[in-house]
Amino acid sequence: MKGWIIFVVSLVLYGVSVFGGFIQDDLKIVSGDPEMGKISPLVATWTRPYYYLEGPETGVYRPLTSFSLYLNALVLGTDSWGFRLVNVLFYSGVCFLVYEVFKKIFEDYEKSPKNEAFLFALLFLVLPIHTEVVNNIVGRAEMLSLGFVLLAIILQYKKKWELSAFAFFLALLSKETAIVGLPVLLYLILTGKGKKDLKVGVAMFYAFVTVTFLVLRMMVLGGNGLSNNATMVENHLRFVSSEVRVQNAFALVPFGIGKVVFPINLSYDYSFNQLKLVSGWFDWKVLLGILLMAMSLGSLFTKLRGNKLWILGQAFFWGPLLITGNFLFPIGTIFGERLWFWPSLGMVMMALSISCPAVHIHLKNRTLFCLRKSRPDLQPKTSRVRKDQAFWLCAIFSKLDKYFGLLLILVLLSRTMVRNIDWLSQERLFVHDAGYVQNSVMAQSNKAAILLMSNDLEGGKVVMEKADEIYPKYPELLNNWGMYYLWTGDKDKAMEKFEECLVERPGFYLCEGNLGLVK
Repeated sequence: MKGWIIFVVSLVLYGVSVFGGFIQDDLKIVSGDPEMGKISPLVATWTRPYYYLEGPETGVYRPLTSFSLYLNALVLGTDSWGFRLVNVLFYSGVCFLVYEVFKKIFEDYEKSPKNEAFLFALLFLVLPIHTEVVNNIVGRAEMLSLGFVLLAIILQYKKKWELSAFAFFLALLSKETAIVGLPVLLYLILTGKGKKDLKVGVAMFYAFVTVTFLVLRMMVLGGNGLSNNATMVENHLRFVSSEVRVQNAFALVPFGIGKVVFPINLSYDYSFNQLKLVSGWFDWKVLLGILLMAMSLGSLFTKLRGNKLWILGQAFFWGPLLITGNFLFPIGTIFGERLWFWPSLGMVMMALSISCPAVHIHLKNRTLFCLRKSRPDLQPKTSRVRKDQAFWLCAIFSKLDKYFGLLLILVLLSRTMVRNIDWLSQERLFVHDAGYVQNSVMAQSNKAAILLMSNDLEGGKVVMEKADEIYPKYPELLNNWGMYYLWTGDKDKAMEKFEECLVERPGFYLCEGNLGLVK
């Protein structure tokens, strides 16, 4: 019953999302795809890259995510509401699975309070950092990959080994980073109950589907499997040394944790110049990131190594970050809230694993105090706890139990509701976030585009001049300048800007199309 409460609450919380439009990559992958709404791509998507319009150089293969988008369009049409509705349903499903996984793990601990699973699943549901994953249609890849990994865990607990391995395969087909689910599934099977031969056989299942996916990916992408065409604006960590990249990867760990715990000034953009690069191992952010990783590794040599929730929390937190955090190699972006969907679950798991023992101790102490209050004859003569102290402690603990968790959830829920409004339209999002993302050329260029399209040419010019001071070679900014000069009647200057844009990003469809308008 509580699982369905989780499902319904998430539907209500994100229901407003259905009224939103296409935003950012949605325009390129969904509304800009000429095959969206046709039947033929349902088959073709399995043998071509995710960004097939840009070619295999993008190095991305997510056929199940693409298939879901094409099927979505075929059933509900190509308007944004249908895609957003399915995203909300997927998110509700993931939150339901989070609760089910918590319950399954609690079955190994008979004394664990079952209400904790519900409370922390609800906490995961209302985290404001998830708004990008749900409202940005292409965030579906994150939800599908995590959802299928969670389903694989549940099926493993039910001893449905083949189905569990198949669910993991679907997770890999949804997004490549789901490969970090492999050590999670192996850990659970190897530390669970059962014969050694059975454990080895199941582990081979998981290894087989992983290899199968990697072979399929290589067949489709060829030598572009690890390619990266990110620009300076999208991820400037691609253009620094490996040492500096790793330093900044460590520095971004506490930054991401801060966005999960204190969701202030959430943004769709953390690109060039908005996140200042650190240079040196003794920067406090780098040291804090290293300390957090060291503490995580050190915990594996303490009593916590026997706590499955703690171990899973570590895996869900650090596993994805090793890839999406630019630790192992540079990816397409320096930071993104959608990339913290998996790590945020890891944080909730770790909090839950610590909370439960604390709750046990707390409940034990509270029972003792209340017992002393109601049964003075059981109170030791040497006890230093006065009766009035016991009374007030009972009252305080009772209030905390009842209200603190609810208060925290309500605060986060209200922040999520407000942030959902920002994501209703690209215009609203771009103008709103540009107000505090002052140092980002992408954010300022996007705001300028909105002003230009609303016929505020002079307002757009002011913002573009500010963006020029940050990074004048940004292709989208050059395209905006081209449109500004075209609409003000200076075709020669417009052509110059569009051509300059194509020098920076050859084949860029916006500049190519607009250049054709000038000629």
